[in-house]
Amino acid sequence: MERIITASDAKRKDAEAIASGISSLSLMQTAAEGIVKTVLERRAQNDTVTAICGAGNNGGDGIAAALLLYKEGIDARIVLNADEARCTPDAAYYLNQAKQAGVRVTHTWEPVEHELLIDALFGVGLSRPIEGETRTLIERMNASGKPTVSADVPSGIHADSGAVMGAAVKACRTVTMQAKKAGLLLGQGRAYTGEVTVQPLYDDPTTPELFLLDESDIAPLLPKRPFDSHKGRNGHALLCVGSKTYPGAALLSSRAALRGGAGLLSVCTPDPVRPFFSALPEAITVPTGTEDWNADAANVAIGAMRGKQAIGIGCGVGKGDIAPVIEAALRTHTKLILDADGLNQLAAHRTLFSLLHENVVLTPHAGEMARLLDTTVDAVLSDPLKAASAFPCTVLLKGATTLVHAHGKTAFLTFGNPGLSKGGSGDVLTGLITAMLAQGLSPFDAACVGAYLLGTSADRAMRLLNERALLASDVIDMVQYAYD
Repeated sequence: MERIITASDAKRKDAEAIASGISSLSLMQTAAEGIVKTVLERRAQNDTVTAICGAGNNGGDGIAAALLLYKEGIDARIVLNADEARCTPDAAYYLNQAKQAGVRVTHTWEPVEHELLIDALFGVGLSRPIEGETRTLIERMNASGKPTVSADVPSGIHADSGAVMGAAVKACRTVTMQAKKAGLLLGQGRAYTGEVTVQPLYDDPTTPELFLLDESDIAPLLPKRPFDSHKGRNGHALLCVGSKTYPGAALLSSRAALRGGAGLLSVCTPDPVRPFFSALPEAITVPTGTEDWNADAANVAIGAMRGKQAIGIGCGVGKGDIAPVIEAALRTHTKLILDADGLNQLAAHRTLFSLLHENVVLTPHAGEMARLLDTTVDAVLSDPLKAASAFPCTVLLKGATTLVHAHGKTAFLTFGNPGLSKGGSGDVLTGLITAMLAQGLSPFDAACVGAYLLGTSADRAMRLLNERALLASDVIDMVQYAYD
């Protein structure tokens, strides 16, 4: 688990460190040392290092780094993209030190043939789009193709959302101070940061509210399966999914739930979908006696909820009416995941919002979240952390970086690839999370595990699932090898 912080967190924690007795100049020096270390790793022999700096403390980090490099005998220079009178006290201090040491300081950037750039124009304080000459400067830096090391965040990337603020530096490496900023992982941030290195500045013993998960965090969340395990101990899940238009969604979510380890799986689905389940004999189909989702089908689904440890609703339901099913499931307080058409119907029946509770998992992408919040996709993407925390339940906000939020904490998951951007991925996620809920995981943990399993490559996911992924039909397939 790796700590993530927002811009306001960074400012507050820096202020607390200074109040505890660490000088601000010392913090800038330590930040500069981290930049220098990365520059030396990336710099080709004989490269000039040009620190392109703003007037703020981020610029001060770049100025201090250029000074340290110059003292190491490296050809380093400073381009100050601001009036010296606007420099913060700490940036001004290191600028004077650099001048006294003999570092070249100019106000315009004239590229040289062999050159590495330090980007220290803007840090976490950037709040408005970059325009005018500074935007032109950033565009020239990017067009030059020169390797660029950014200080804290690539200039122009919003530290919280990852949005490009008019223009942004495309870095090959980013040295971020103390902890990764949320914007390095969200929005367009990941496309601009290159390899990210964290430079610690001070000890922080607090428990993080935002954190990045990796496989070592996921494995302990899965419940242990004793040798005498049986289907009744591994949870009975119910999926209310599918329609004659989308039978594949029902099959995908069901197969994922079984592969995820649910001991028993019942699938309530309209009658035209049931024949497709001949391909998945391990699932127990519950006939609705209807051609689509209507009041009669809802009554069947509501009856099927009895005795279930987890319920998943929405995959491939289409335009059928499942609002009564959602309401009944919410009122049972059984662990519940809503996805796809379940989310669309929740958005259309906003009175159901008052029934949301801590056993619920919502799994929207940005468009579905915009409908739930009655806002625009751009508004969701401009503040995904706020969007993910909008409901009193676990929210898994899908994206290139997935956010899972509940109880004041937010997990970042960066697993996956563009290949998952296709129909069916969300159905698989729903099935996996339903299985984890049925096996006793908390909604937050189940959402994290499901997102991880979907995002990792198949071999890594299967290794983690181990015996949970075995279906009865797999045994039939392997009988022929038993006598070899």
